[in-house]
Amino acid sequence: MVTASERLIAIGDVHGCVHALDALLKEIAPSSSDQLVFLGDLIDQGRDSAAVLERLIELRQQCQVVLIQGNHEEMLCSARESEKSLRYWEECGGVYTLNSYKFGASLDAIPPEHWRLLSTSVPYYETDTFILTHANYHADLPMNLQESYQLRWALFEPDGMQPHKSGKTVVVGHTEQRNCEILDLGFAICIDTACWRHGWLTALELNSRTFWQASRWGLLRDDEEPTHKGKLPQFAR
Repeated sequence: MVTASERLIAIGDVHGCVHALDALLKEIAPSSSDQLVFLGDLIDQGRDSAAVLERLIELRQQCQVVLIQGNHEEMLCSARESEKSLRYWEECGGVYTLNSYKFGASLDAIPPEHWRLLSTSVPYYETDTFILTHANYHADLPMNLQESYQLRWALFEPDGMQPHKSGKTVVVGHTEQRNCEILDLGFAICIDTACWRHGWLTALELNSRTFWQASRWGLLRDDEEPTHKGKLPQFAR
């Protein structure tokens, strides 16, 4: 359980953007009492997936880290099982991940410690007041009965969303917000603000509703834009 002195911070889809991640971590300055929950899609699309995974290994020495499996991590795992799955993953951004180890690399270039890190990923994370997962959820099902497709692949479409039966606020990534703004429905929030597409990487502290944003180049959101650090309105309960 998270106490009042701890922070529970959700971080959206990194997609290999290590400079954005580094900028946010510098701002957040995590301590051993903080819990950082990465909502999946750490890899692919961006150019520095290997460095992102290395950073998370280091981060685990500083604070509590939870990794949620995204559809891109799922594709990477499947790529080990067949040539067809490997080619599909490569076409979905996996080639950038391989090149982050060595240009033209194969799966053999991914070190055992990175595979071990990815193997710790979970389908969702649930607290007394929040549910965190990668993509979406069925409103009328408990989290342990959710379909894997819903958790990792289904789009977050505002018009069709309903509060989860638990009454908890759900936080997801996956569905890129092309306007680069957090999508807040009150009962559910999407924080994939399209970092690798010239948007922002978003980190959201759930208890205080404080958020931070940085570009893939490692720059905090310009003061002329909506501030890189702010607060969302009070969550619905």
